[in-house]
Amino acid sequence: MLPIVDHTILSKTRAEEHDADVWGKFFIPPYFTRLALKTATKSTYIVGKRGCGKTMLLKYLDYHTAFSNRRTDIDRDEIQHIGIYWRVDTQFCNSLHHRGLSEADWISIFENYFALVISVELIRSIRAVALSSYPDFSEDNFNSLRFPSVKDFHPDFPVSPNDLERYLEGRRRAFSTWISNMASMERPLLPPGKFFLDSLISDIKESTGLEGASFYIYVDEVENLVPYQRRVLNSFLKHSQRPLIISFTSKELSGESRTTGPESINATHDFRLLVLDELMDETERQIFFAEVFLANLDLAEANQASELLRTVRTLDCLAGRQSNEYRKRILDEIRAKFPTLGDKEFAQEAVGKDRILNILKERIKKALDDANSSISPDAFLKYSHIGEALIVVPALLNRQRLQPEQVLAELALYDSARTGKFSTSWIHNNLVGSLLEAYRPYRQECPIYSGFDTFCTMANNNLRHFLILCYKALEISELKDEEADVFPVSTQARAAYEAADQLIREIKTFGEFGERLRMFVLRLGSLFRALQAKPAMSEPEQNQFTINSGNRPLDESELLFIGEAKKYAILIEQLETKAKGEIGDDIIDYQLNPIYAPYFWISYRRKRKISLSVEDFHVLAVGTENEYRELAGKLVKTDGRSSSGLQLDLML
Repeated sequence: MLPIVDHTILSKTRAEEHDADVWGKFFIPPYFTRLALKTATKSTYIVGKRGCGKTMLLKYLDYHTAFSNRRTDIDRDEIQHIGIYWRVDTQFCNSLHHRGLSEADWISIFENYFALVISVELIRSIRAVALSSYPDFSEDNFNSLRFPSVKDFHPDFPVSPNDLERYLEGRRRAFSTWISNMASMERPLLPPGKFFLDSLISDIKESTGLEGASFYIYVDEVENLVPYQRRVLNSFLKHSQRPLIISFTSKELSGESRTTGPESINATHDFRLLVLDELMDETERQIFFAEVFLANLDLAEANQASELLRTVRTLDCLAGRQSNEYRKRILDEIRAKFPTLGDKEFAQEAVGKDRILNILKERIKKALDDANSSISPDAFLKYSHIGEALIVVPALLNRQRLQPEQVLAELALYDSARTGKFSTSWIHNNLVGSLLEAYRPYRQECPIYSGFDTFCTMANNNLRHFLILCYKALEISELKDEEADVFPVSTQARAAYEAADQLIREIKTFGEFGERLRMFVLRLGSLFRALQAKPAMSEPEQNQFTINSGNRPLDESELLFIGEAKKYAILIEQLETKAKGEIGDDIIDYQLNPIYAPYFWISYRRKRKISLSVEDFHVLAVGTENEYRELAGKLVKTDGRSSSGLQLDLML
């Protein structure tokens, strides 16, 4: 078995689970130099979905990591970028409005609160510099540092860094108490906004060794703030310049572009927009995902001296990681750990299982009976040596336009010459759906959910989802006492199901619509599964929908719901420009995130779609249980000879 030393390293798939100091645990992404964050002269707006690595990147830029005491050698240039990562306390900030005060009052209060929070972080960041291996500023320098300008704001403000930090922390506690007891307490004294921060930084830059200091504040999840608070921060962003630059990060670009004045911010003049999801091509993404998992394995084994860890931690190694030789070596290693087979090999393996072969026999017999055919099921079953063809036969026999004699003749032709309709379209169009249906009745893990490339496709650009898939495979392998240097296909398939199950359960935590979004996923996935289970299986890989009809356009609440589903990557949007609909010139396809596919035994590949009306979508999103079942019954119509035995099998 793999000698795991620190199992928790591999289970930490969220950056929030790591300490503030991630030195040695951050692996440099291939796009890092393109970000140019440490040399930026204006603000940056970083946009990235959950799991794209955004928070880990911010922790790497934060002073806790940049001036980590684990770093043995820190360049003098590092002082030009002292990063401060501030993750918004959404619940607290959302309480800072209404309650008898005007918006103008709240704007002033929030400006002061922001200055209070960041001023404490400024002092702590300078302490981190002093305690690090940075050569030009020591702990003695820190202790002798003074902030003379603070006396101009109020005579009670102490000038030494330690005393000032304690005083400001006391002000923060007093402020929190006041917010909870506004009617019965006097408003506490707070530092006056950005001007206070500018004054502190001016004092810091007077100290020997800190003359070149510049501070970069990364405000995370800015889209969750109250609109007036976003306008306050927009004002700070618009007027940012060294030595104080305010930058934003969020899951999606905030729709609030106004400032507290008459101006607005835009990506042309005020900030650089970086969309992390778009900064890697498919090859780069696959390589990086593999590097992260393999490097985490080295960390788990306490193999700190591994060549891979040195490579992915070192900025100077980025160019070498682009070579074809390096990429091939990484892909060979990860694919060896997560092996798979082709769909035809999986089909042959499936028909070799007695339980699946019996299912095929029952389905073939029933289809022949429904067609009033005198052909024996054994006439088809004798072709079990060509599993990729036999496994799709039940679906073909259920299609009214096909006669059993025609299917049998084509089967013989494929067996003898690998030509005919099986070779040109029938296998290609139906094999994956037929495999899924073959494994579903026994709730066995379907092997198509295996292999490194499949894991990448199911993860859909999401590093966290990929790591969860890999970690689940490792966890199951250890429980089964397998040799974990190679994860068997069955283990990977089980891991895919458990990962999907875990991630579906998490949906209820996705903001105020969490529970509705979870129910929507369960309804949509169950509908796709029921559509796949139709005997004729004319459209076996449906996992997308489009809204292209109805008696009205989508209303504001429905558009908001779709927006939330896209924000949390529950739905993946694709523009279908070839189709025309009643609601607009272009039709938008929405794919259910493929990470959920193993839970429903549906395809993870982007293939076929169903058309919904606006009213149908409304039922899926917010309809009652009875309305949903009525809709599902309408959509899941039989398209073959048999309608008996069809079950929606709704997994709610």
